[in-house]
Amino acid sequence: MKDPFEEVSFGQRRAVLLTAIAIVATVIVGVARPTVLGTIAVVGAFFLMIMLHELGHFLTAKRAGMKVTEFFVGFGPRVWSFTRGETEYGVKAFPLGGYCRIVGMTNLDVVEPDDEPRTYRAKGYGAKVMVASAGSAMHFLIALVLMWSVLAFAGDFRDAEATSTINFVDGEAAAYAAGIRGGDTILAVDGVAVSTWGEVVSRIAPSPGEPIEFVVERDGRVITTDVVPRPHADDPTRGYAGIGQPDVIVPRPSVLASAAKAPREVLAIAGESVGALGKVFSFDGIRNYFDTLAGDAPEEREDERFLSPLGFGRLASQAVAAGWVSTFGLLLAINVFVGLFNLVPLLPFDGGHLAIATYERLASAVRRRRVQVDVAKLMPLTMAVIGILGFIFVSSVFLDVSNPVQNPF
Repeated sequence: MKDPFEEVSFGQRRAVLLTAIAIVATVIVGVARPTVLGTIAVVGAFFLMIMLHELGHFLTAKRAGMKVTEFFVGFGPRVWSFTRGETEYGVKAFPLGGYCRIVGMTNLDVVEPDDEPRTYRAKGYGAKVMVASAGSAMHFLIALVLMWSVLAFAGDFRDAEATSTINFVDGEAAAYAAGIRGGDTILAVDGVAVSTWGEVVSRIAPSPGEPIEFVVERDGRVITTDVVPRPHADDPTRGYAGIGQPDVIVPRPSVLASAAKAPREVLAIAGESVGALGKVFSFDGIRNYFDTLAGDAPEEREDERFLSPLGFGRLASQAVAAGWVSTFGLLLAINVFVGLFNLVPLLPFDGGHLAIATYERLASAVRRRRVQVDVAKLMPLTMAVIGILGFIFVSSVFLDVSNPVQNPF
């Protein structure tokens, strides 16, 4: 990868000054408003994630004997750098991510003849796969660490179970009128024993307007009362008794058990992410996206879209306010999503380099000679992909300004 702002003319002194001002302003705002500091920390963690992605490419490229000429945090003019060996390390003015420059990624790159044996394109299939997939591998590794942290220190929320002990009763609803109060544990509904919230809801929902016998426990006493659920405001075919906020039991695996379970949980999230991507890019998903842009999408499907940096910042603020588990959960989901999205087998994604390397390997075996893809022929497709990404970026900014995603926390 190279710096997309490499050709931008911008003085080094001005870059250093503006960077220093941004750091001081961040510190001042963080001291004045700790929640803002937490949000900044989450956004900073996002950029750290990007740098770890590039670090994965860097370390594997070095291991494979490829020449890496630059490794920078940020883009634009250099703020500070030093050279060790053949690689220049440093910081640039715009903290929008980072990059490492590996020479000879494609046949279009001009390389000194002496460096050709150390280019990406000159290496074997295994080395190319290792380097191209290293970025996504880092995202999955980060996700594993985050998942282990949540499992070990907060519990397994994905396997949490809502009990039949309720903490909220609507004072104007049928349950309150029947004498049910917050803190009661529901033992049976309509003659059927219950112990989970799902069992309670399944007995209430089909019976609007019909009396249902509730058996509840309160302070060691068993109370029997009849509740007549009203038709639900959103769906008159469902009963509404006015009870909610059940106690939730969260399993607490040990540190070792968490390490064993984390890969399965991350894999489950990856499966959900693949399903979500397939849904968004399906014909129905694309039509819904344009309906959302036009303001015509159903309310329950308005959130089936991409987030811009603005939307991510808002979501980060909401996650910080909800606590560290929600914050880790957001970063975990982002890492899994980015790791998978980056494997799309098209340039400019890393998956595009993996697809090219695989095609070259198979074609070379069939033709019994070395086959090298001419990336120039792929440029129209690559530009189309970049155009789609640009549209997604602009449209997601528009949506995050005009119709922000509801707080999921």
